[in-house]
Amino acid sequence: MPTNKSLNNSDRKYLLDFFDHAPIGFHAFGPDRKIIDINKTELDMLGYRKEEIVGKKSWSDLIIPAEAVRFEQHWQKINTAGEIRNLNYTMVTKSGRQVHVLLNASARFDKAGKLINTRGSVVDITERYQMARTLWLTKQKLGRQKLAVEKNNAVLFGWLDRRDVEKRQLRDSIQKNLEQTVWPLLERLKRDGTALDRRNVLLLEKSLRDIADDFSVKLTDKKWRLSSREIEICKMLKNGLTTKDMADLLSTSVRTVEHHRNHIRKKMGIAKRGIDLGEYLRIYFFP
Repeated sequence: MPTNKSLNNSDRKYLLDFFDHAPIGFHAFGPDRKIIDINKTELDMLGYRKEEIVGKKSWSDLIIPAEAVRFEQHWQKINTAGEIRNLNYTMVTKSGRQVHVLLNASARFDKAGKLINTRGSVVDITERYQMARTLWLTKQKLGRQKLAVEKNNAVLFGWLDRRDVEKRQLRDSIQKNLEQTVWPLLERLKRDGTALDRRNVLLLEKSLRDIADDFSVKLTDKKWRLSSREIEICKMLKNGLTTKDMADLLSTSVRTVEHHRNHIRKKMGIAKRGIDLGEYLRIYFFP
């Protein structure tokens, strides 16, 4: 690079053209913070003429008021550290439009350490800023939508949970009523009624079991190998009937019911585990 003394007219024109028409804005501040030079790129960015800027405006005059305090901090930093890097500022054009820029600046000092001037560059990042803001707003919107969906899901799942509880309660109530009242009554009708009564009872019993007996579906799984009498006893146990109650309803002896209960415990693998059979049936088959 030729020295200032050796610069010819061609060199000067080249340097001036580069300064004025560079793809980024250039400016220089004096010790009084006033702009002492600015290139055409930055002037075009702001919509000012050079005579409206040089010697008249400081950086504070060209940025939004909300960033004035930051400028004071950065001016102190450049006077002590000698440079500032990659700072985001919002400049205001002559027409009032906002331009988002990235600022870099350095300082020149004399031998006594006194500030001579600063030289800075600005890059217009408005488009990038708007894209980033749009992305941020989109994320915020999606976040709110996600929260709304999660809230709605929580309400829905809460409703479904309550519905499931109510269904289980209703199912338990129906089955308990069937097993404590209806089935024994049907058994007596089958035993003491006429042939026609017995046929009608069998049809009724089958229909009721198909509608209400979800518990039986689980008990009839082949892995348990339970007999029809054992399944019947399981249902009575689940609903809290005692061995004597079951013996009376089934017109059999307590010993026979105990025999069936022991067989059920063996088939379910809890014979030697000290687990109450009725409680096991309620928890395992009807959670």
